[in-house]
Amino acid sequence: MIEVAERMFAERGIDGVSMRDVAAAAGQKNNSAVRYHFGGRDGLVLEVFRRRMKEINSSRAAYLAQLDENGRGHDVRGLVEAVVLPLADFLRTSGAESYYAQFIARVSPSVDILNPDLSEVTEASREVTTRLMRALDHLPRRVAIVRVDLMLNMAVSALAVFEQRRNCGNPVVDADFDEIVRHLIDMSVGALGAPDSTED
Repeated sequence: MIEVAERMFAERGIDGVSMRDVAAAAGQKNNSAVRYHFGGRDGLVLEVFRRRMKEINSSRAAYLAQLDENGRGHDVRGLVEAVVLPLADFLRTSGAESYYAQFIARVSPSVDILNPDLSEVTEASREVTTRLMRALDHLPRRVAIVRVDLMLNMAVSALAVFEQRRNCGNPVVDADFDEIVRHLIDMSVGALGAPDSTED
């Protein structure tokens, strides 16, 4: 049911999918299967998020540790890499059966990553965000908060578009995946480093 829900939420959004639809698509004869196993829609959404984020969070934590070893633990580029590369690596190896980046792009406005139920799979992400906020000391704090949020959404959305195109067999852009990821990191670093135009 979790894999089916990931695909359906990715394609249609949370509000476009009934729990009856998920149960039926997963071959469950009991229409209350989602409620029985996950306590309802919110529980299922959290479980889909948690399932793959556990691996990505572990990879992100290892990347942060490597940055610290190399003295780059508070470097903006290094921190952007820590955001992008673990998810990109997951997509690189997941094949056309993954809808996870699309799922995150669709549901992230509805998921509270500070939810205690997600703490074990979002710890590294929260640490990266905290460090990015500190690293953007050329910006007022309120501007840094907005910039980091926009960058996170841009990165996830860009990877979701790649995933969707790959799954449909429609690459569109004549660039390989590593090149796309490199451009995404460069653009994110540039956006975070841009001066605040309101101070002109």
